[in-house]
Amino acid sequence: MPAEDARDLPRRVAVVAHRGAPRIARENTLPSLRAALALGAEWVEVDVRLARCGTPVLLHDATLHRLWAVPRAAAELDAAELFALGHEPADGVPTLREGLRLCAQAGVTVMVDVPGPAEGTASLAVVDELGLLDRCVFAGEQTALERIRAAAPQARIALSWESFLPPGAGLLTRVRPQYLNVEHHRLTRPLVAFARRRGLAVSTWTVDRPARVATVARLGADVVISNEPALALAALARPGGVGAAVRTS
Repeated sequence: MPAEDARDLPRRVAVVAHRGAPRIARENTLPSLRAALALGAEWVEVDVRLARCGTPVLLHDATLHRLWAVPRAAAELDAAELFALGHEPADGVPTLREGLRLCAQAGVTVMVDVPGPAEGTASLAVVDELGLLDRCVFAGEQTALERIRAAAPQARIALSWESFLPPGAGLLTRVRPQYLNVEHHRLTRPLVAFARRRGLAVSTWTVDRPARVATVARLGADVVISNEPALALAALARPGGVGAAVRTS
């Protein structure tokens, strides 16, 4: 009997909870991460900013206005002051260390999204100190990713990409990513084919509609980042749909 063609083998698609479960609890907080874990997310994505004391904390925006109605920059407060913003215990802005420990206990992969080199360097230091390099994937600003790669050859990196055209050879050489992380509106079969030729897996963000989850999985996404992890998991597992393991042919 001839060997089965690799294209006929099922391909696993992982779901990443974007900033935790932001439809259930405030994004990038410990309650949001716990909600995502309870929903069965296989990865959790978090964003990092630096507090005044230099501690990396989980926050997407540079300011506290949108999430906390505080008209100040995150960098103006120490980590303890940021954590105290919550109305309930453990509901404030957590440190990256706290988020990583929570996710590590659940055995899930953490995508650490950094907006610049300072955040990238500080985040790498925490991840390395906790011994979690094999449980984390770094994404975000390109210079930050280049510096992470230079400092940690064994780090896993998702090159965030916002173009229909593939990244250049020079950038790929400097970053040496394991994933091409493409905005879902720009995910195409040619980009997926480009990634495959270079041995890269494909992640895509941010996908919140069931039909679109199914579409990006069929296009070849290996990792789907969603604000609705339960919805994404259900779309992938639906009988007759793409399934939690989809075929690439």
